[in-house]
Amino acid sequence: MIEPLVPFALKGFLWYQGESNCFLNERLQYTYKMQALINWWRKAWNGNLPFYFVQIAPYAYSKTKDSVKHYTVESLPEFWEAQTTALKMPSTGMITTTDLNFDLDNLHPHYKWEIAKRLAICALGKAYARRDLVPMGPLFDAMQIQNNQVMLDFKYTGSGLISKDGKPLTDFEIAGVDGKFVPAKAEIKNDMVVVSSNIVANPIAVRFGWNEAAHPNLYNRDGLPALPFRTNNSLKEKFK
Repeated sequence: MIEPLVPFALKGFLWYQGESNCFLNERLQYTYKMQALINWWRKAWNGNLPFYFVQIAPYAYSKTKDSVKHYTVESLPEFWEAQTTALKMPSTGMITTTDLNFDLDNLHPHYKWEIAKRLAICALGKAYARRDLVPMGPLFDAMQIQNNQVMLDFKYTGSGLISKDGKPLTDFEIAGVDGKFVPAKAEIKNDMVVVSSNIVANPIAVRFGWNEAAHPNLYNRDGLPALPFRTNNSLKEKFK
């Protein structure tokens, strides 16, 4: 269906991913499929064209009945991780949807006009170099461990990080060497997020928004929500 369009000139691609892909339980395979799709389209148009895509919307996959596959509240965040890993490819971007669907029994987000707006901002900010626009929500970049605290650094902070509702940051968890994640305290300090817990003396990992029902309140001041992540993402090392 795409090949007949190849002769037509275009600036880049906006991709709205079908939600049903999460049902396939193929985290690593999905990222490679995205790589293949992006590379083929770019080859067909003979250029390193921008490719910006949409994070699939929140949905209650854990309530889905399947005789073979068993979905949990972490199945969707794992798929988000596979999508985020594709951002390692050049000239890519992903917009977040964690705040755009409050009916988890519906696969389709209610606020699709906001998805269109965010895609437009991403294209204007990245492909058209509009410096007054931040193309994406905060994206986890690096971490440092200092005693019992984990310091998180982000890309796309724009005018700065904020709690959208002015309340303490939500949906952060922290884990020690036992790998067991527990709810964590998170604070914004100098455009970084400092995460800790009284019951984890020696933290090694943090995760954020790691639940299909999560609606985190970490945003940049430009109105875009942070992308869910976990610092112990094994996909990053596997996907080159």
